Amino acid sequence: MPANLIPALDPAALPGPPWLFHVLWVITFLIHLVFVNMVMGGSVLAALVGRGRPGATEIQTFFVEVNGWAISFAITFGIAPLLFMQVLFGRFFYTATILLAWWWLGMLLILTLGYYLNYIAKARLKAGKGVRVLLIIEAVCFLKIAAIQVAINVLHLQPGRWESVAQQSWAALLDPTFLPRMLHFVLAAIAMAGAVLAFVATRRAATTDNREASLGMARFGLRAAFVASALNLADGFWLLLALPKDVLRAFMRGGAATMIPLTIGILLGVLLLVVLSRITDPLAQAKDVRRVAEALVATVVFMVLTRHQLRDIYLAPWRAGEQVTVATQWGPLALFLGVFVLCVGLTIYAIVGAIKDRPGPGEAAA
Repeated sequence: MPANLIPALDPAALPGPPWLFHVLWVITFLIHLVFVNMVMGGSVLAALVGRGRPGATEIQTFFVEVNGWAISFAITFGIAPLLFMQVLFGRFFYTATILLAWWWLGMLLILTLGYYLNYIAKARLKAGKGVRVLLIIEAVCFLKIAAIQVAINVLHLQPGRWESVAQQSWAALLDPTFLPRMLHFVLAAIAMAGAVLAFVATRRAATTDNREASLGMARFGLRAAFVASALNLADGFWLLLALPKDVLRAFMRGGAATMIPLTIGILLGVLLLVVLSRITDPLAQAKDVRRVAEALVATVVFMVLTRHQLRDIYLAPWRAGEQVTVATQWGPLALFLGVFVLCVGLTIYAIVGAIKDRPGPGEAAA
């Protein structure tokens, strides 16, 4: 029976109330996802931009430079949500990683390759050399990582499929929700990266003489954000309809708790398309460009909430009768929260500093 494959509940008491760990997981995962989206979406857009497009070199340089630190931040800020995942759903999640162990471990090699390719591309761009092939391979690396993560996250929700996947690991890709989930993640990343590119371009236009390049960056980013958002809105409905009937039925019957975040997320997606369609001159409509970036981040927030609620519904039958003991340790929790807030603050300070404190022409770089 599939239930026999689920590891026993850890007898150790939870170090805090479960609701707190759910909240912390959502918050830390959101921060992690912002950096992941920039890496994923930026890599794809950098690979797609053609050399003949206005601002093409600046677009590639921007995303390559962003990846230089965004990859590190994505990895670092992925530790906290992984730990909360272990506390809340560890026996499901880590069983899935064991069933797909070679994929899970191979992800580290793919990540290393993508990271090094980014630095090679950065050096070649600085030397004025072509980087298209390097950027395509780098984008493929991060797309493969996304596929592995989606496969594991889909598998850990369905212990009933573990036995078939244990016999043939490729069976993990046969779930009807795998492709729409993958597309939902990648398209959201492209939209966010495009919006950030456009936002940065509008700010650069005020401090540079090369307005043509800034305009090219902004238009390319907004076009990518519009196309990706439109496709993602359609893909979102595909994903909903691809859910198992019992899961979809339970989700729809969840009342305001489940329907409000989903509805707000959909409405924000529609609003995003409306605002994007109204921007004809991004450099003159900088406020609208900023609203696009803000709407995208807000949409991601509500979609993450919906994703987390779906996980609870998926696993509810397998966790029936689960008795969890709690022995709250407020001291370590307070220490973690303090250090976490400090690290987030330092990260924001470092990113703002990296954007603002750029050496001028001829100025010696530190």
